[in-house]
Amino acid sequence: MARIILNSMKKTVLAFCLIGGFIFSEAQTNNKEVFSLTNVHHYVGPSVVELADPYLSILNYTGYGMRLEYTDVRYFNPHNPVLSSYSRIAGLAALTVNPQSTASVTYIGGNVAWGMLYEYRDFSNFVLLAGANVDFDFAYKMNSRNVNNPFNMDLATDLNAMLCVRYIYPTRKRTLKFSASIEFPLVGCMFVPYPGLSYYEMYSSKAYGEAIHFSSLHNKQGMKQQISIDVPFKYSSWSFGARMHQLTYQAGELPYSFNEFSLFVGITYDLIRFSGRKVAVPESFVSPGY
Repeated sequence: MARIILNSMKKTVLAFCLIGGFIFSEAQTNNKEVFSLTNVHHYVGPSVVELADPYLSILNYTGYGMRLEYTDVRYFNPHNPVLSSYSRIAGLAALTVNPQSTASVTYIGGNVAWGMLYEYRDFSNFVLLAGANVDFDFAYKMNSRNVNNPFNMDLATDLNAMLCVRYIYPTRKRTLKFSASIEFPLVGCMFVPYPGLSYYEMYSSKAYGEAIHFSSLHNKQGMKQQISIDVPFKYSSWSFGARMHQLTYQAGELPYSFNEFSLFVGITYDLIRFSGRKVAVPESFVSPGY
């Protein structure tokens, strides 16, 4: 009788050990640590620029410049890769002239943006992205012949809508990615001084508030469009594409405008960030670039 009870206890303990081992292995599998990769883009390319600034001149100015841009995208939760953060830093330097080539306007501008993107991958070979960002625009413009008001600054912040579609095209040797995106401002605030009022007069009279204006679709319309193709190699991808930026805004009777068309080449790669934690390299990574 004792032997029967002992054998029964051994079988029960063995069953509990097997069940415990199975549960532990399942927990280890389900809780496998996954890290987000930061997908980084570096772009550079020439631009054709056309601008109209009534504060400096009543004429349109056209010329050429060079654009640099850095963007990165990273999933918030690698276990549920649908929502990602988006960051951008861009700069443009250009030299423009009037139609008679008797005066020039030097343009130096920058843009910083941060936002979020929602990703939808249920279509075959297609990835749809939608989101928004908050950006800050800065531009310094100097006219070579304007004596009274030789320079002007553009300052603006906007809430922008973002839409993007990506098509993944597998070939025999590599997988190509075609992308098209659009971005446009919704609401914001901009600094537009009244034409004829110098910065010294503005400073002396403390009339800064008169140059700050609320912006929305009624007085500011713009659109940034971009198409590109990514060609992957071993550790990175080369990007080739075109970008168009059209912007018109108005704070008084005279409209301001800025138009840019640029071609660019760039490199795209994944950057590993462990957020300061000293851990071994994990086996599983998730990147928004795939």
